[in-house]
Amino acid sequence: MIFAGREFFLFLPIVLLVYHLLPRRAARYGWLTLASWVFYAWASPGYLWVILLLTGIDWWAGRRIAANDDTRLRKRWLLLSIVSNLGLLAVFKYAAFVTDNALSLAKVFGVTADRTWELLLPLGISFHTFQGISYTVDVYRRQIPAVRSLLDYALFVAFFPQMAAGPIVRAVEFLPQMTTPPKVTAKQIEDGLRLFVGGLFKKLFIADQLHALFVGPVFENPAAYDAAVLRWAAVAWAVQIYCDFSGYTDVAIGVAKWFGFELPANFHLPYLANSITDFWRRWHLSLSTWLRDYLYFPLGGSRCGPVRAYLNLLLVFVLCGLWHGAAWHWLVYGLYNGVLMVVHRQYDQLTASANWRRSWWWAVLAHAGTLYQLVVGLVLIRMTSWAGGGLMFGALVGLSHDPAGEAAFRGVPVLVFPLLLLGVAGHLWALVPKGEWLRERLAPVGGLGYAAAVGLLVCFGPGATQSFIYIAF
Repeated sequence: MIFAGREFFLFLPIVLLVYHLLPRRAARYGWLTLASWVFYAWASPGYLWVILLLTGIDWWAGRRIAANDDTRLRKRWLLLSIVSNLGLLAVFKYAAFVTDNALSLAKVFGVTADRTWELLLPLGISFHTFQGISYTVDVYRRQIPAVRSLLDYALFVAFFPQMAAGPIVRAVEFLPQMTTPPKVTAKQIEDGLRLFVGGLFKKLFIADQLHALFVGPVFENPAAYDAAVLRWAAVAWAVQIYCDFSGYTDVAIGVAKWFGFELPANFHLPYLANSITDFWRRWHLSLSTWLRDYLYFPLGGSRCGPVRAYLNLLLVFVLCGLWHGAAWHWLVYGLYNGVLMVVHRQYDQLTASANWRRSWWWAVLAHAGTLYQLVVGLVLIRMTSWAGGGLMFGALVGLSHDPAGEAAFRGVPVLVFPLLLLGVAGHLWALVPKGEWLRERLAPVGGLGYAAAVGLLVCFGPGATQSFIYIAF
């Protein structure tokens, strides 16, 4: 079951209706937890035990951590939570990768064997394991009290709008809202509708159409296209992944509002970033801040001298890449971003007082250079082979030459360009000076347009059954 699927449009009204009709707190939360487990089991029916087991372990570990003053015992319970979450994540996500590489290495020494087993990835395991770890760590740090109710903790972990692909919600953000079932305000209904419809619009009308029309065919066989088309495909992929992932987040935040809950924002106009550091302050915020607070700072952050700080940055981003996927190209993607972060930090320190950094022309160059770095890096996670990726990189860095007289837009479907503009419309709109009167007059027009487009695509569009990209992570 996915947000863009027809089953969800039957599931969601039933869950909302029953939830708001139930009079008592325990009944409401019990119903919502059960519905969330059904949502989970719909995609991973054989792995429901995973989320149930981790929920029980983390809830009990949190209780024991809070009840003990002995530092050694508290650390043991914390370790149980961390090892349980990371252990299951490693088994399901990385066992096949490690096994395949070990078998490849064995072949070098004449030992031939093939992996004969396959493990499917449980829904949202990369997200709810991080939520469980953050909860027990925060309890250990005495930043939050342990949750007494197993039902409350189970709902925090399994809350279906954000379970599959985030945002990664921390206990300190969600649990205080559960003291009493929050009342849904008229503004939450309105904002939820805007986010829900806008998120589906990004997914179905922009991301899925870019994939089917252009990005998918070009990345599957880059050798069949000239360099100009490859460059446009790389740009289109950057717009597709943003619309797909931010579209999911918008829907998740919007649906949560209809239950009265507020989830943290996960994007802030990332393609307006003027540096790689700025980008990671705008993209997948819940992951970036999680890695900062639960990995980078505990490693020492930047308090241990510049060399150690750079090594910490590299390690965090390599692990960030591997968190997204168990494959060498994801590791390289993490390393690529880590190196860029180190270089930018050094550059920032050396030129902090330079007057030219405050000029408009440098701002334009910084923004253009950042976008170029991002597009190059994103090729790493979309390429279907290293050879195909090499062709894409060659086109982006100017090593491939177009045939003489070849037009820059030839071979690119005409519909791609309005889709690209729609994909970054929010970024462009943010740059336009505007008064409140303009917002009020354009809001109804945009809402009606979104609603009409999504309604048609849900009923008739081929993209309505295509999963969100980040659910695979």
